[in-house]
Amino acid sequence: MNTWAGLGLCLASFQLVAVEITPWLQIAAKGEAGYTTVRQQPNSLRPWWQEGTGQLATAHSGWMIGPQLASIHITPDSDFSATVNGQWQQIPDHAFGLTEYWLNYAPLPISGYRLRARAGWFYPAMSLENSDVAWSSPYSSSFSAINSWIGEELRSQGLELSLSRPGNAFNSANSFTAVAGGFRGNDPIGTLISWRGFAIHANQTNLNRDIEFAYYPSLMVPPLNWQPNWVKPFVEIDDRIGYYLGLHWLWQQQTELRFYFYDNNADPLAFAEEQYAWHTKFSHLAWHQQLNERWQLVAQWMNGNTEMGPSAVNMDFNLWFLLANYQLDDWQFSARFDHWQQMDRDTTPLDDNNGKGEGLTASVQYQWTPEISVQLEWVLIDTSQQSRGQWQHWPIDRKFGQSSLLLVWRLPE
Repeated sequence: MNTWAGLGLCLASFQLVAVEITPWLQIAAKGEAGYTTVRQQPNSLRPWWQEGTGQLATAHSGWMIGPQLASIHITPDSDFSATVNGQWQQIPDHAFGLTEYWLNYAPLPISGYRLRARAGWFYPAMSLENSDVAWSSPYSSSFSAINSWIGEELRSQGLELSLSRPGNAFNSANSFTAVAGGFRGNDPIGTLISWRGFAIHANQTNLNRDIEFAYYPSLMVPPLNWQPNWVKPFVEIDDRIGYYLGLHWLWQQQTELRFYFYDNNADPLAFAEEQYAWHTKFSHLAWHQQLNERWQLVAQWMNGNTEMGPSAVNMDFNLWFLLANYQLDDWQFSARFDHWQQMDRDTTPLDDNNGKGEGLTASVQYQWTPEISVQLEWVLIDTSQQSRGQWQHWPIDRKFGQSSLLLVWRLPE
């Protein structure tokens, strides 16, 4: 038996051990494994989580086990329900952890309007790309640069309220939802993109994890010498409440727009647990268009600013992507183009945070069985990151590329 056949039988066996689901308990799960070929990079360009400046998650070719994801939904016969999302990761630490958990309140509609509330740790519903199990993507293994960063550094510990006007309750083709959330525990967001820049990968940060990055020379001298070369993205530092506001519009199940404004309201002068609070705010727009039964488009755009210290770091950022997806019987084809840019607004010596990049991702998936699919994916990014120039002879401009052949499994529905 060859290696791929053995791996396929191993992954297919997951359906045999799935527990029987009760009417009030649903479990969804998904994972991937395969072989990745990476364009070899010098030591300085190993991934950020290995204290390098690379913007892909792997630096060497070989067999890889991707994130193994699980989502548990508890839906008793009441207005309350609960969701817990977790994962096992090979990168960075071969560890299991939770990515989200929340309690949901959804009473019966009042005059057609629906009120919803949830409390806990969760992603605001900004992404229209990450719509699969436990905030993964159905289109590709890797996420866009926007959602790669959201998965790394953005999570809300708080309360969210939403009010919906479903079109079917008002004999209308238009549905609207207004969203408002208040949260704590996301004060250091902005750290990674300020020095490393944006990246493309499939890693979500567990709620109790910190993320390492390169020990830049500018972090060794004032005014940045208190900043370590790691970030705990989900800690509370200044005891201030952040917020976000959102508006969703859906037309005939074909066109969907989601607009959000996010402001963590952090005090950039606050410092605790070896972490600065970063005042990070941005506007975000997501769009999904179902063109016909085979073609669909997904796009997101983000524009914002992050600031730390007395203007020790002050950086604007702007990025977007466009994804096209085509489905034909058991085949699925996706292509995504990413663009991002960071604009340094501070005057801190020897700490240039300017950067830009473009990424191209192509994915082909074949549904082998209802539980197993085969996926071939290529990722190429072309980046310019001025922070790499803090070391002599380190390349500011660099291309990164990888290709992956994966088996993707999911529990039977």
